[in-house]
Amino acid sequence: MWEVNFMFSLMKIKVSGYRMLKDEFEINFISKSRVNSDDEEIIEIDSNLYTFNIMAFTGGNSSGKSTTLELIAKVIELMKTGRWVYRKFDFESDKINLYLEFYKDGYIYKYDSNILPLEDIDSFEIENPYCKIVNEKISKAKYSSNVGKRYNRELNFVETFEQDLKIEDTSKLLFICKDSVTGYNIKPFSNNIRYINNNFFESLNKFNDKLTFSIIQLLDEGIEYINYISRDTIALKRYNKVEKIVTRRELISQLSNGTLKGIELYISIVNLLKTGGAMIIDEIENCFHKNLVNNILFLLTDKTINKNNAQLFFSTHYVEILDVFERRDNIYILHKENNEINIKNLYSDYEIRTELSKSKQFNNNTFNTLLNYVKLMEVRRLIKNEISNSN
Repeated sequence: MWEVNFMFSLMKIKVSGYRMLKDEFEINFISKSRVNSDDEEIIEIDSNLYTFNIMAFTGGNSSGKSTTLELIAKVIELMKTGRWVYRKFDFESDKINLYLEFYKDGYIYKYDSNILPLEDIDSFEIENPYCKIVNEKISKAKYSSNVGKRYNRELNFVETFEQDLKIEDTSKLLFICKDSVTGYNIKPFSNNIRYINNNFFESLNKFNDKLTFSIIQLLDEGIEYINYISRDTIALKRYNKVEKIVTRRELISQLSNGTLKGIELYISIVNLLKTGGAMIIDEIENCFHKNLVNNILFLLTDKTINKNNAQLFFSTHYVEILDVFERRDNIYILHKENNEINIKNLYSDYEIRTELSKSKQFNNNTFNTLLNYVKLMEVRRLIKNEISNSN
């Protein structure tokens, strides 16, 4: 089907006690529905075992999308570094129970642990304090193509790495995953405009001028060129305008937020495609035109371009973006009920009409993700009263 060079893959996260996530909150990265040989949204981990190159998380306001993406980021960081940075508000109880499944070099691993909060700590005194990680259990089984997704039922998992590290703030995962996760980095991307400004110029210097300027002109057709003269002196030329010599600060002030963020996003995606790994973007539509987002998804799903099995995990309110997806099992829907966040899979947890577009069903409130109508009308009434009383 496809050349398989994906030596490491996160397959499942299950967590209890993390922020407002419901206990036993589970994200499954393995395909649930049938996979065809021409399926563009699939990465083959091993024979008959598949994950996704794009995964979407959607839901209403304050439904837990950001929290879910932050959990994925923290898990990957744990596997890379063996550490979990302490944040007081990560803990909804006295511990976080974490369960993982992942694939590495022909084996499937299962990992169990408890992550403990730090007590009597002053975050101003200790930079990036790390949590204690206790009760770690790791088992593994040799994967067989005969079992596919049935690996939990049909493989014999044997406990491994039983020795005690005697390092309270470092996980055994570091010694299993460290050499594999180097190609599975989270590429930092922020919607914070100050962060964008600081990284904009670094982004411009990553690739050849022709590609960089093509990206710039895609986002702002009026720009003819941007050339560096010195570290803080730049030539900006717009079509039919006189060239301006500006500072970095002045250049930033003359470009729209959408252009700045779009340029960095595009260049970050190109870098991701070159190296492989994973990128996490919260609210991917923020300041971006839908066509730009769609094109980025097409880059990830084009196997002639995405040869290194790069992955993109993102959240969105813009449900029209989901119409680009051919599959449904790589779309998750978040809800907050009784101050608990739960997660459902569009394929396995809903019976929906496949002949209708995904966006139409979201906009028809099939998945209960729209604003509460009664509350919306109450806010409208109160606004009307406020305006009337002020006149």
